[in-house]
Amino acid sequence: MVAAMAMAVTAPMAQMAGRGDYMDWDDGSYWGMVIMMIVVAVVFVAVVVWAVVYASRNGPRDSGGAGGTGTPSGPSARDVLDQRYARGEIETADYEERRSKLV
Repeated sequence: MVAAMAMAVTAPMAQMAGRGDYMDWDDGSYWGMVIMMIVVAVVFVAVVVWAVVYASRNGPRDSGGAGGTGTPSGPSARDVLDQRYARGEIETADYEERRSKLV
C-alpha cells in the first residue's frame, strides 16, 4: 500500500521534473519521499488513535441512567422523600417504610 502511494506521488513529480520514470531517481530522492510518506501515515494513524482514546475517556456522560457512569444531575431519592415528608404529602409510617427501603 505504501509503495502504491509512493508511486502515485512520485511518478507525476518525476515527469514534471523532466525525468522519465520514478525508477530513475538514483540520487536518493525516491527513498526520501517513501520515508516521508511512511512518517506521514504513522502520524495520521497516531492522531486518529489519540482522538478515539480521548473521546472515549472524555465523551459525554449520561445522568446516571441504566449503566451510566455520570453523576445524577438532580436530587437523590432520599432528598425527594425527605422533602415530601416535610411538606406533609406522606404520613410518618409511609415515610419510614420508604426510607428503610432506600437504605
